[in-house]
Formats: sequence, structure tokens, C-alpha cells
Amino acid sequence: MLLAVLTTSCTTLKYAANQKITDKKDCVNVTLNGLIGIQIELENKSQHFFVDTGAMISTLLDSTAIENFSDKKLGSFGKNLSADKTKKQNRFLTARLSCPLFESKNKMLNLSLMPESNCSKGKYFKGILGLDVFFEDKTALVLDFTNNKICNIDIASIAQKLNESKGYKLLKSECKQNQIFVYVTIEGKEFKFKLDTGYTGNMIIPQSEKIQFRNTNTMILEGTLYTTVSSYTSGVEIYYEKMPMVFAGESFDAKVNVSSSIKVQNMGINFIKCFDWIIDYNNNKVYVKRNGNKIESNFNRKVSYYAKVTKDKLMISVKEKSQTKYNLGNQIISVNEKKITTENACEMQDFLNKTEDWNTLQLEVIPASK
Repeated sequence: MLLAVLTTSCTTLKYAANQKITDKKDCVNVTLNGLIGIQIELENKSQHFFVDTGAMISTLLDSTAIENFSDKKLGSFGKNLSADKTKKQNRFLTARLSCPLFESKNKMLNLSLMPESNCSKGKYFKGILGLDVFFEDKTALVLDFTNNKICNIDIASIAQKLNESKGYKLLKSECKQNQIFVYVTIEGKEFKFKLDTGYTGNMIIPQSEKIQFRNTNTMILEGTLYTTVSSYTSGVEIYYEKMPMVFAGESFDAKVNVSSSIKVQNMGINFIKCFDWIIDYNNNKVYVKRNGNKIESNFNRKVSYYAKVTKDKLMISVKEKSQTKYNLGNQIISVNEKKITTENACEMQDFLNKTEDWNTLQLEVIPASK
């Protein structure tokens, strides 16, 4: 057994040592629909990945994206720690990967098959581009949310771009170990956030006795709110609206989530996209400029409950803490006298999750077993 582990680990170390990534000075159009979508060539076939500045290594999420995947030799080394601190064995492979921003004939990818809900129609994103494909060859990364573009530029040309595009401000930052951290002042206190375009929210802070915000504009949800690379989370999420902040020399209000399930302190794409970014990782310099995207400060809606199809059953997966009519884990067997079946469960899930007040509905449920 020990020999097998050592052999597999040596395969992974060989993959890491031999991979070569060449960055290109170019731009690429991206889609922005919850995540930053980008088209890449994987083994000479176009696939949809998303750009995740919170990921230290690029990841393959769907093995069917590679033809003859069974012929790939997998290596393993260490464990991956997701945002909820769930540990998962790392498995690695190499593949040809390219787009207008970089190319690699033997890019090492982590293989991590994300949890898939019963109602998903296959994985839309086949993989994740992490920070390991950027900042090679003395390049800086531009996240241009004004024009929905990502660019690699020469570090030497940053000064010219700053001169041409007025309004950029230098942030307090830390760039290390394939991670980017920036600082935000909330209610007069400075917080350090990891830049994480793979998180779809605004800002998330792990729950702690030290976190005692004065703001009382909150919504408290219990249950399964987030999906990480390796698992579904479960816990209590406290959402604050109209939180006073100072960032890049500007004062404004924004939303913040204090979480018992997520154990990292991250700034998500919903906030990141409200600025354009120039990231000079090699020299630890991060510049931002406010753009026209609106910073969300109010709750879009109040939430009473959310439902989720699990193993062909429609279950209550999230509830607002003060709600007592239904409990987490209740199985919903009819809505407005319409029986839930395998065929209509996903349709009814969507209907329920778009309904803000479940008191307007007639639900029949089976209580959760204790």
C-alpha cells in the first residue's frame, strides 16, 4: 500500500515539475452570469470554464469533457480544503489547455467532480481556471467589467494604462501563494478579504465572537445555502444589508454575509464586478477603478423558505430562522393540491423558490424523521 501511494505521489510531482504555461499578451471576451465564463480549448475541443481567482489550481469538474478520459493517468497528492473546510483527496491529470490568454501542452489539472443536483441538466461549466495560469512571463491581469473582458498585459505597460484610464487607485493588498487579498473597512474596522470570483455573493465572513456588527438590518437563514467544490454546506447564514463600507477611497453601503458554514473570508464576484481591476501579482500591486455596475446594498427579496430536489424527493432545504410553519427536512408531497411526482419535482422546486411568501400556498408535507 505504501509503495502505491509513493508511486502515485511521484506521478503528481512529475506533472507539476514538467508542466509549462506560456502567457499571451491578449484579451478575451467573457460572459458574466453569476460567474466569469470563458471559452477554452481542452484537448483541442472548445469547453466552457469559469475564472476563479479564489482557486490556487485549475480544476476539471466533468471528466466527460475529455475524450478517452479513461486513458489518462491520475496522480494523487495531499488533500484539498474547500471553503467549508471539507477535506477531499486531490487527484491530478495533465491535459492540453489553451485560450487567447495562455497555452499549455501539459497543464496539470485537479480532478474534482462537484456535487450535482437532481435538477441540473449536466454541468454547464466543465472546469475552473485558477490563478496558476496567470502571472507568468511578467504579465499583469486586467479584469475589465466595463467591457466584460479579461486581459494579460506587460507589467511594463501598467503605467501607460493607468495614465490612459483615469480613476484607478492603488489598494492595500497581499499577493502570495496564488492568492490575492485586499482590505475593506466595514463599520470603521478593517477586514482582509481574499479575491474570489468563484463566490457568487458580495462578501462573506466566518462567524466568530469577534464579529459584533452594530447594524440590525439582517435576514437569518438556516439550512443548505452553498455548494463548494466538494460538498453542500449546512449552517446558519446571517445576511446584513446597508453595511457602511470604505473601499478604494470611496464610501458606500453593501451587503455582507456572516456564515457558520463557510470558514474563509472572501470577496465575491457580485462586489468585484463593480470595479475594474489591474493586478500586478509579481510586484504586489492591485489597482481598482469604480465602474457603472451597481453595488447591491438592499435585500432583493425576503426569504421564507427554499426547496431542493434530493433523491427524487422535494425537500425543504432552507428556512428563515423565525419561520415555524415548516421545518428543515420536511418532504413536500403536494403544492396547491398538485401532487409532487418524479416528473414535476424540478418544475415545482423552481416555482417554490420563486415564491417569496409560502403563506400564499397550500402545502402538504411529511415531517422530517428524527
